[in-house]
Amino acid sequence: MPVLCLSDVRHGAVRVISFDADMGSEQRLVELGLRAGSTLFILEHDMNSGVLVAAGDSRIAVDPATARRICVVRLEEPFAGMTIGDLNPGDRARIVGMGRGMSGYRQKLMAMGLTPGVEFTLTRVAPLGDPVEIQVRGFSMSLRKAEAQLLALEKLP
Repeated sequence: MPVLCLSDVRHGAVRVISFDADMGSEQRLVELGLRAGSTLFILEHDMNSGVLVAAGDSRIAVDPATARRICVVRLEEPFAGMTIGDLNPGDRARIVGMGRGMSGYRQKLMAMGLTPGVEFTLTRVAPLGDPVEIQVRGFSMSLRKAEAQLLALEKLP
């Protein structure tokens, strides 16, 4: 697996390999929960404000300069099929599978009723694109796009 900078990964799960930082910066990252061997799930990625990651139950914002100094490897390949980001408001889709990712997010989505075979309608997208609202099983649900990227979809007519 190729070693990447955290700033190069847009979504998915990664494992921290090392830091290219001075001891003070590295110690601060360790205090925040970012240590070699940690599994991170990228929740948001913005070229200007940095990367928001989940490390266990913690959410950590990493500025762009620091994200370039964190060496990671992907724990999964990006899903090549259709995801919720490919839909527009009013589109209907069926869940055909779940991508690999942090099991906590997969379990959360499945506990909310988002299981293979379930059909839903994308009803709204927030002005900045995140979160999205879907109508599923008779109720409305808001999802972060990064979490919903675990869903493999098939667009319905």
